Amino acid sequence: MSPLDAAKDLLFALARSPRVLGAGWRTQAVDALSERRLGLLAVVAGGGPGGYAPDFLRPEPAGFQVDLDSALHQVATTPSERIRYELTAAVGGHSWGQTVGQRPPQLLLTAMDRGEEYVAQRVAVELEQFWCAVLAPHWPGMRARLEGDVAAWASVIARRGIADTVNQLAPNLEWHDGTLKVHSLATSSHRLSLDADAAILVPSLFAGRAIFCAAEPPGAPAPRTPLIVYPAAQNDCLPPSRGDELIGPTRIKLLAELAQPRTTGELAQRLYLSPATISYHLQILHRAGLVQRTRRSRTVLYQRLATKPRLADDLE
Repeated sequence: MSPLDAAKDLLFALARSPRVLGAGWRTQAVDALSERRLGLLAVVAGGGPGGYAPDFLRPEPAGFQVDLDSALHQVATTPSERIRYELTAAVGGHSWGQTVGQRPPQLLLTAMDRGEEYVAQRVAVELEQFWCAVLAPHWPGMRARLEGDVAAWASVIARRGIADTVNQLAPNLEWHDGTLKVHSLATSSHRLSLDADAAILVPSLFAGRAIFCAAEPPGAPAPRTPLIVYPAAQNDCLPPSRGDELIGPTRIKLLAELAQPRTTGELAQRLYLSPATISYHLQILHRAGLVQRTRRSRTVLYQRLATKPRLADDLE
């Protein structure tokens, strides 16, 4: 889980399928791009009619969680060969067609004239500005949702196996006879096949379908592990449209479990989530007056308040 992955997914969705985003996200993203003059980032991250957006904005993750500074450093120090390879692919037709109306934006061509190192560093600077303006205030909740999604699917894998689980992640993702397929749009004629020893699965709060990243043909510089972005479960950590931050599947399940007193550890085991994720949601429910917290010796117990039964029943 990387903060920059969330930023790239939001930018890509804004350019390619804005309808999957809520009005709040669209407004915040557009305002940040305009007010902070992040034009190069918008062009590179958004892709074009062909659907290809350079993958160096999503560095190969070094671990389960990647901090912002490390990810930005990876982007800023992307090898020049990779920048050249990916931007050439975009300019050559993967992202923009050859008609006059679909030629690469002049902003991108001007940046490329200044060299690959400049492009990498400038994109990293603009990514940080976009992140701070749009996503930073919401990241704790987003991270909790992503953690919960990973934990839930890990539980399914343990019970049903990886193949059956992958076939449930997205409608356009399929594992059959040892082959993992990401079905592209019906209008796309681009096909790519490659052999790989592994693939990285990454949940996204902004993706409406599975997206194949780092899918490079033979001869690409320093080939990466293929990475597949899949849509996370319906989330409840995004900016609320009516000032109500409570509605969401995780908190619904928590309130149902809290008909009787339970500890954070018990809830984590019952819902297959990390204690940190459970604690985050419990704090919000407690501040809203929906659960009470009592201490018994060294144990803290949470229970749904009986003073608001109608709301709790509605959520169940």
